[in-house]
Amino acid sequence: MLPFIVLLYLKGTPSLGLFFSAHSSFQLSAYLNASWAAYLHSHRSINRLCVFLGSSLISWKTKKQATVSRSSSEAEYRSMVSTLCELLWISYLLRELQVVPQLPIPFWCDNKATLDINANLVFHERTK
Repeated sequence: MLPFIVLLYLKGTPSLGLFFSAHSSFQLSAYLNASWAAYLHSHRSINRLCVFLGSSLISWKTKKQATVSRSSSEAEYRSMVSTLCELLWISYLLRELQVVPQLPIPFWCDNKATLDINANLVFHERTK
């Protein structure tokens, strides 16, 4: 039933669509950011991400985190995990559509402490 609904939608909206550059590659990439304790009444952080296929923006999201992070690094790390889940889902979807994205899939984070934690996966008391 769902494929039929999608086909009806596509037939009814021929002027709408995604346009990709002819010179663009099938390289997925993502940018992420988190705002630590952005909501003053709940102290929750906000995840922000955008995903590109080549030079075309194909997905973006801004969402309040479900739990309270105790540091900006923790908020960024949670945002990194959320972005990774989004990238995996999109790469599986592209494979279903017979589009194989180039590997590895890069994603960028602007928090040095989060990048250091990710590079050195040794457990430390301060990073629990």
